[in-house]
Amino acid sequence: MFEKLKSKILAYVFYTSKRPILFSDLLYINKLFNEGILLDVEKLGARMRLSATYIVFLLLWHLIIFMPVLIFHSVLAKMDCHLSVLFAVLFTAIFFATFSIYKEWLIDEYAKQRIKNAWSTHFPYFTYEEYNHKVSTIYEEALKLDIPKKELEKFVMDKLVESE
Repeated sequence: MFEKLKSKILAYVFYTSKRPILFSDLLYINKLFNEGILLDVEKLGARMRLSATYIVFLLLWHLIIFMPVLIFHSVLAKMDCHLSVLFAVLFTAIFFATFSIYKEWLIDEYAKQRIKNAWSTHFPYFTYEEYNHKVSTIYEEALKLDIPKKELEKFVMDKLVESE
């Protein structure tokens, strides 16, 4: 159920280009993703719709915060106004901090999904889970050897076949 919800959120938040990811771009994106570097969504051939991101975040935030507010409403209503102001400031800070975390999570999940889809196109006989780190290592080696983009696919495929 969570995976289904996540895929619907990603489809709503990101506008994806119909252009497939090129082989050299896939290698570059995969390497950055494996290193844990936050990717630019334009490199993935997509655009994040900020308004949709805020809408989904607000809906999720309200779903999470609604129950505690209902439970503690009577306590919060009797609270001193000074404490109310402090809680409002704290609540606002937590809201914007969690939005940044949420936005990074969205980009990571979208990148993983997009990389896996492109992987099945460019590496149909090599599973992503098993070979993504090997391909990153091979790509690093190709960069060190200054392999031209024209010969990059042949170089990577030859190295993958040799490693088997």
